[in-house]
Amino acid sequence: MLQTFVRICSLFVFAFIASITTGYAKNDIQAVTITPVKITDQIFMLSGKGGNIGLFIGQDGTFMIDDQFAPLTEKILAAIKTVGGTHPKFLFNTHYHPDHTGGNENLGEEGTLIFSQENVRKRLHDGYFIKEFKAEQPPFDPDGLPVVTFSKDISFHLNGDKVHAVFAPHAHTDGDSFIVFSKANVIHTGDIFFNG
Repeated sequence: MLQTFVRICSLFVFAFIASITTGYAKNDIQAVTITPVKITDQIFMLSGKGGNIGLFIGQDGTFMIDDQFAPLTEKILAAIKTVGGTHPKFLFNTHYHPDHTGGNENLGEEGTLIFSQENVRKRLHDGYFIKEFKAEQPPFDPDGLPVVTFSKDISFHLNGDKVHAVFAPHAHTDGDSFIVFSKANVIHTGDIFFNG
């Protein structure tokens, strides 16, 4: 009896928190600031709302990791310019959650090539359910889908470095990847690692 009561109370608390954060997210998007953090001369992190964005800029173009939410795309593109980047030539999705893929359609419509592990594309193509938030995510339009997928790993040779993306099975989702910048000795983990 006590366990049932605790579970019901927990569900109400979770639902209350989810409703507050959902309302906050909708109302607060205009107040979000995209902040660049320099990691190396060519690698930056952009923080805003949701997952952190990785940027690798150089002569071969801008390589972007994740893209947060669609309403933030213009702010993200403006922040990329402030660190010397150009419109992203490549976008890599570390997994399929909306705070990492929400800007896909905006960027895909403008010609950015999107890459991901094959399970990410499947979820974005078919739609999916996030049980933690009890939320249904509808299928993406074709412009927002990854055009290149891989099963285990893929390498990009650009901007003077080897960028190696590796599938991490049984992680945060069934499509998580982490990215290693070999020469720079930098790693981007998506949501495989949380700090805080």
